[in-house]
Amino acid sequence: MAAAAVILGTTTAFVYEDLVSQVQAIQYQMLEIENVLDNQWRTEKKIQTELKSRSLTFIDPYGNRTVKKYMDHEPINKIIRNYKKNYVPKYLQNWIQIGNMNDNNISSFKECDLKSSVSKYTDGHQFIAYGEVIVWVGSYEDPWPRKIVLKVLLTDTMEKIEMKIKEQRQVTNIELKSCTIDQNVKPSIMNWTEGTPLKSEDTIISSQLYQNNCVIMAKIVKTKVNCDLLLHSNLL
Repeated sequence: MAAAAVILGTTTAFVYEDLVSQVQAIQYQMLEIENVLDNQWRTEKKIQTELKSRSLTFIDPYGNRTVKKYMDHEPINKIIRNYKKNYVPKYLQNWIQIGNMNDNNISSFKECDLKSSVSKYTDGHQFIAYGEVIVWVGSYEDPWPRKIVLKVLLTDTMEKIEMKIKEQRQVTNIELKSCTIDQNVKPSIMNWTEGTPLKSEDTIISSQLYQNNCVIMAKIVKTKVNCDLLLHSNLL
């Protein structure tokens, strides 16, 4: 019985190893075919007319547009990887992500999207280089109650950031500062006091908000009118 178990275990191991080697062989063959097609696409005009392709638009971190033709079979993850390598500066490599641009809205890639091919997208589809910034929103006296994550462009101004915060939190008056702190730790009053004030014309790049652990603090400013109304309602 023990001998049978050993034989069964050994057989299972051989089957698993054989399956893995077959998958690896298929992946290698697909890569070779892809490389052959890529070379033919670049060098032979006849192939360019025979193979289906479409144009995709990429918007780099500075807002510049690049339009390139890609073959329908090309994998999106490879295209994204090559684009970041060639068009995103090294100091932004860790911060910049590539997403979809639809009606001025940025959406992240899902895992299934990255595994898809160019044929999934319409001719002229736009991809955009963006980043994410952590914003802690709250009042000056109380602990910061909420962390939000904004998808932003390198050239976005603080005026635009302020509008995005107001849309999400439905507040009217806020004041912005930046500080360097662990992104998972709520800023303290001391962080706010020592923070760097952000002007409306400042941008993500000018304020270097792409750096590690750099966050935005948004202080909700209570207006005098609101305070007077609160006092009046208490008296009633």
